[in-house]
Amino acid sequence: MSRPVCEACGAHDLKLIGRKNGEFILREFTFHQCGGCGFMWVEPFSGFEIYNDAYYRGKGPDPYVDYEAEYQDWQRSDRALEFDDMARLAQKFFVTARPAPPAAEPPPPIAWLDFGCGAGGFLKYLRARGSLQGRPLELTGHDVGSYADLLKTREGFRILDWDELSRESTARYDVISLIEVIEHLPSPLEPLALAARLLKPGGLLLLTTGNLDSLIARRQGIHYRYCAPEIHVSLFNPACLAALYRRVGLSPCRVRYRGAVKFKVLKTLRLQPRSRRLARLALRLPPVVRLVDWLYGVSAMPCAVKPPR
Repeated sequence: MSRPVCEACGAHDLKLIGRKNGEFILREFTFHQCGGCGFMWVEPFSGFEIYNDAYYRGKGPDPYVDYEAEYQDWQRSDRALEFDDMARLAQKFFVTARPAPPAAEPPPPIAWLDFGCGAGGFLKYLRARGSLQGRPLELTGHDVGSYADLLKTREGFRILDWDELSRESTARYDVISLIEVIEHLPSPLEPLALAARLLKPGGLLLLTTGNLDSLIARRQGIHYRYCAPEIHVSLFNPACLAALYRRVGLSPCRVRYRGAVKFKVLKTLRLQPRSRRLARLALRLPPVVRLVDWLYGVSAMPCAVKPPR
């Protein structure tokens, strides 16, 4: 076991949970877990080379992604439901946490970093929206690879790689989003520490990831579909995610998702159009959305704020 202490809470009570063969990379992976907070990680790490163009077309270890379609037309993507959710949560945050400037002053822009922006669907959504709570949006993305290059050169977005992002000034952003990103990173403390440094005091971190404490995950253990060892190498529950936030100086905060819950269902039916149509109808009913949220523990996973000075 390569880690002497838990990266989330610093405990030494680490144990081997089990082994599982990959479905895309035909080898055995081991799952380790902290007995203190429940943080789980996978070894060996497959490397970032796995995130090639084939992966982003859904031809890799995650058949549910289709970034090419998202890049070409994000408005028709089911992820637009998730995008709406993120904007709604940010808008609610700024209504309650930030007083409006005097009427004579122009509203300052909201600096928003989308960390792990992928094919740029969310950046395109935010650019089309233009403003939030009457404040213009100033957008930056972080990622690497062919889509990052396209977003920079063809779409005109400000896209930074890790080194460039690390050189950004402290307290640069009002909002940072990490949407289904942190589970792909073998060392989650480092990007969260960077996000904490880059957030302004009083800023908001919007983070989504799977929940190991959900009813479905508890019943299935490491055979839970989300435990895909080739790509999901850091796995969390609410307690260990909150512990990570506190280690980097952030305060956990609870949110209530709606669109993100719907998207989690619809993405798994990407290759089943008839079932997806039926699911869309069912997800119009709030009790169905609440049931899915309870089964998968989506809203139980906290986001975070940076305490004001």
